[in-house]
Amino acid sequence: MSDSDAVEVNTEGFIDIDELLESLKGKYDQLLITGFDKEGNLCINSSFGSLPFMHWALNRTIFELGLYEKQSMPPQDEETPESIVDTEASKK
Repeated sequence: MSDSDAVEVNTEGFIDIDELLESLKGKYDQLLITGFDKEGNLCINSSFGSLPFMHWALNRTIFELGLYEKQSMPPQDEETPESIVDTEASKK
């Protein structure tokens, strides 16, 4: 988001849903929104009606989040610990 589209975070650490949706108007050709209602039920709304495309979009999102998480991790200087499995035991 650009500075002009910044939305405020409330005291609970969440962005107001209506402000967030308002800030996204006109930016996307298609949109898939996933959220929780007051009873805790998962709700999915989409601008496209194809269930297979919705499924693909959700899977793609999971993949992209995994890449982002992996790339944002600080590099580790530690060597990989050696296996504690005794590979010689099966030969005895």
